[in-house]
Amino acid sequence: MDSNRIRAERHNTASVGLVTDQLGSGIKCCEVALASGSASVWERKIKHAQKAHDTALRFVHRFNLSEHEAQRISQRITHLKTLLEELK
Repeated sequence: MDSNRIRAERHNTASVGLVTDQLGSGIKCCEVALASGSASVWERKIKHAQKAHDTALRFVHRFNLSEHEAQRISQRITHLKTLLEELK
């Protein structure tokens, strides 16, 4: 039983890490787009950031998050959404 619980916890941790990485990537793309003078870079980075935002929203509700993790991810989602709104 303990091995199943440990395996589930590891999967949950890895999955939360995936969502966190997606959000970080999306935030970085927005920062690059804001600093870029190129329309093609702008469009490409916004598209990637939007995809990262959508992916995070789609998967975040599937995990058992601690209060701290949930708050941290929620803040990053809000930050990314704010950056995307600035770019539109």
